Amino acid sequence: MHWANFLHIYQPPTQTEEITRRVADECYRKLVDILLRYPRARVTLNINACLTEQLDRYGRHDIIDGLKALAERGQIEFTGSAMYHAILPLIPPHEVRRQIELNMEVNRRYFGDWYAPRGFFPPEMCYSFDVVQVVAAMGFDWVISDEIAYDGRLGHCWPDRTYRVEGLPEFYFFFRERAVSAGLTYGRFPTADSLLDCLADRRHRPEYLLTGTDGEIYGHHRPGQERLLEELYKGDFLPTCTVSELFRLYPEVETVSPLASSWSTWEDEMAAGAPYSHWRYPGNELHELQWELTNLVVETFAASPDGGVAGPARTALDQGLHSCQYWWASCRPWWDTGMIERGAALLLDAVRGAAGVLPPETLRRAEALHDDIVATARRWQESGQARRLREAYLREHPQVDAKQLTFSS
Repeated sequence: MHWANFLHIYQPPTQTEEITRRVADECYRKLVDILLRYPRARVTLNINACLTEQLDRYGRHDIIDGLKALAERGQIEFTGSAMYHAILPLIPPHEVRRQIELNMEVNRRYFGDWYAPRGFFPPEMCYSFDVVQVVAAMGFDWVISDEIAYDGRLGHCWPDRTYRVEGLPEFYFFFRERAVSAGLTYGRFPTADSLLDCLADRRHRPEYLLTGTDGEIYGHHRPGQERLLEELYKGDFLPTCTVSELFRLYPEVETVSPLASSWSTWEDEMAAGAPYSHWRYPGNELHELQWELTNLVVETFAASPDGGVAGPARTALDQGLHSCQYWWASCRPWWDTGMIERGAALLLDAVRGAAGVLPPETLRRAEALHDDIVATARRWQESGQARRLREAYLREHPQVDAKQLTFSS
């Protein structure tokens, strides 16, 4: 067995300096240090460029330099992604391409030629065929998402082969393994032995373990869990590899037609036609308002007289597409009024910054939607609606252990 460990690190553009510095010290620096001390360790890493910029802005240059050194040593394989962690299936193709191009441009500025990703991480592993058509056309070789994309159920794909995407010659799909990834996320493997016991005789089979998690589970969301990585690397219990190395190690190929999904989607949500349930759930009043505002800004910017607003207003829209505002409005089970309000404010700032070239009614409508979002979020908080929705979700999805994670917002 080979272990391909995919790590995703990110902070939203609305994150405070204090929290970014804290996560960098609690997690990112420790990850770099551990990998530098164990040169046989390999990981595939996504770092959204908005985080790269924050690390630079807040003086965490040693982390950027360490990641670059690890890439030079072949220990890190970078992936492409979206600059501001937008949910790509929910935005137009021209915005998808823009987010990817911005991400590539900024990360190359910091990592140089060592940032040359073959693979692509759609934020939150939100997959759609339309998105990967754009991704493939931009020169990427593969995409990673969750195993539920295989057929809408868990545990049905085989970790002994690679997967080609139907309709896209020579473009591939990698399915991350949900159960072990969740075990890492929720701290169910406090020691190397506990993870190895979970794998049991699989370790001796000709197959791979592909995990995919937020990198922040090592030291920030779960203080001390970085020691699990160190124990595994020190003992050399599982040979590690990058995702791209799986092509060579497991040459059998199966052609698949993956389903729209995310790494947070459950089987009942797939069956209900809600593949992006944490960011746009049918009947969620807040999501409806958020996406009405989002689409208003995207569409009016695209239709502006010069073919697209530039400058600070355009940057505000780029940042305003970040996923967190919708996620924290989902109550599945995550909830935070501050993140909801900061996201709406960014989108309103974009319109205000471009008011001179947009129809006057656009600003009036954007202000009304912003105010509706803020008022609705506060009403949900004060009335207990958010709490009731969270409790209902957790009853229906006992697999989600919300008490085992801490998120900074």
